[in-house]
Amino acid sequence: MTQSLPGKRGLSLRTKILLLLTLVPVVTLGLFVFIALGVFENDKVAYVFESTSTVSRTLSAQVTTDLNSKLTAARPLIREFLYLGKFGGVSKNLFEADSPLEWISAYSLNGNQVQKLDIAEKDPGEGSAFLTALGDLSPVLRETQISGRVLRVPYKDDRVLFVEKVASPQGEKFFIFVAKLKSLTEVFRSPQSSEVYLVNEKAFVLFGSSGSEATYLTEKVQLPFLEQIRDQKFQSGTEEVLDGNHKAWLASFSRVPFANLMVVSLVPKVEALKAVQVLIKKSLVFFLLMISITVVVSMIASGSLTSALTGLSEATQRVAEGHFDIRVDVKSKDEIGVLAASFNTMAAEVSRLMLETAEKSRMESELKTAQTVQETLFPAPDAVLGNLRISGFYEPASECGGDWWHYCQIGDKVFLWIGDATGHGAPAALITSAAKSAATIIERLNVEPSVALSLLNRAIYDVSKGRIMMTFFLASFDLKTKVFTYANASHESPYLMSVQDEPLKKKNLVPLTEANNPRLGQARDTEYQQTTVQLKDGDRIFLYTDGIPDIQNPQNEAWGEREFIKALVSVNQKFPPVAESVAELKSLFSIHRQKAALIDDITYFMVEVLGEKTT
Repeated sequence: MTQSLPGKRGLSLRTKILLLLTLVPVVTLGLFVFIALGVFENDKVAYVFESTSTVSRTLSAQVTTDLNSKLTAARPLIREFLYLGKFGGVSKNLFEADSPLEWISAYSLNGNQVQKLDIAEKDPGEGSAFLTALGDLSPVLRETQISGRVLRVPYKDDRVLFVEKVASPQGEKFFIFVAKLKSLTEVFRSPQSSEVYLVNEKAFVLFGSSGSEATYLTEKVQLPFLEQIRDQKFQSGTEEVLDGNHKAWLASFSRVPFANLMVVSLVPKVEALKAVQVLIKKSLVFFLLMISITVVVSMIASGSLTSALTGLSEATQRVAEGHFDIRVDVKSKDEIGVLAASFNTMAAEVSRLMLETAEKSRMESELKTAQTVQETLFPAPDAVLGNLRISGFYEPASECGGDWWHYCQIGDKVFLWIGDATGHGAPAALITSAAKSAATIIERLNVEPSVALSLLNRAIYDVSKGRIMMTFFLASFDLKTKVFTYANASHESPYLMSVQDEPLKKKNLVPLTEANNPRLGQARDTEYQQTTVQLKDGDRIFLYTDGIPDIQNPQNEAWGEREFIKALVSVNQKFPPVAESVAELKSLFSIHRQKAALIDDITYFMVEVLGEKTT
């Protein structure tokens, strides 16, 4: 039954192509401009931060040098007072030698009682008048007692007030002196590309732009990095801060190792990014020009393109109606011409593909039937045969697998079968079917495992002619004597786990490696050897195929032999029921697998010798 294609609706093909050819460059250019502006803005901010950081560090070094020089000038006077108990000739000589100090006074502090001890002045009366006007000195002396040194700018000019605590045999003494820092003041007050401030740990401004001295910088902008400076976590750094109007500033700071001071440099972010605004305007002009050119080119290109596509559209309509003999004239050698040639090839192939699809569907149905048949080859996953408990698990890697396991009881013996054919899929499944058929006959002969393997080998060889082989492990367990007899045809060696007083460890795993023989189907007349193991109550044996260590996760990483052994020990550590161990092992490798596809079939089962109370 044919069905016509729906009629043309909405926008025409030419309009859609025009929109596509226009929007793609527009979006691309828009993203490019947006990203470029962002990169330029970040580079500009980084440049400003680097410049202001250099300024902050340089000024920090200059402040440290100037303040230390003034403190050095005051030390002879301090030593004189500590030695004589007053200021004497040294003070007079320093002031006459044009010392940078204006005056210096000495105090002691007893509780809240401040005692003035002496004063030396370059200009008589100047220091005394200032100290009288200053009033109660106990707050500033207590602050100095804690921090060791305090700086103030009470004159709001180039003079700095130093308060220094000095320990002496007569107790703590406090020295207050004033020194001029003219060159340093000019540096902070002179116009620069950034605003620079010298502040203490409370953001109190000692030097800065005119009018900012003796104020708090936090009244102007937020300074979240102050706490880091107080804790001495950082010596310098940069940060974007906001003022009271939520205006962004680029701040750089550098710690001064003198009285917990800090140099702060501030630049308005909008001023720093003026060049970005110019770039935005030029980018918009370029953007509009490119859009105009793109629209013109797109209109021309879409016209020639849609005319060729119209013919293909009409031919497609004919194919939809069931006319597979339709052909399109190929007039060009470009992509449209290639598309037309491909359409002609497609029309010729449709009929063949329809036949192949029907054939493939039939084959899939037959493969599903084969899978259903193969599932009948496996026994129930859990069973108790006499004093032997069995629990197993099987999952094929494809619809049909190459693994097979089985158990059966013949008289007082339980036979345990497990094998792995080469590869997986339908060919391997045929070999396992042959093995099951042969085993059904062999098990009724009640022969030893070595004889059973020899008979099974002939059956496998006669079926596969040596092209497909099979590893196999066959054992018998005597329910009365508890003797475990086995023969191995190059299969993975099972592990014996014996009950003991302490939890199971890796060293307690005993691989059954004796009686190892060639694979089944390798040669027709191979003779197989067997050996025996005496089991006791509580012993268990784990039999498996090589698909378990090969389990991979979505990253193609194999579970590996080491993790497999570790998991085997973990699930049997306290010898829980074998069904629980089998289920827990599946949970562990499923965590690694993460629902990834199997590369090989997974088959394993465990048997446990039951005691009289258990049975």
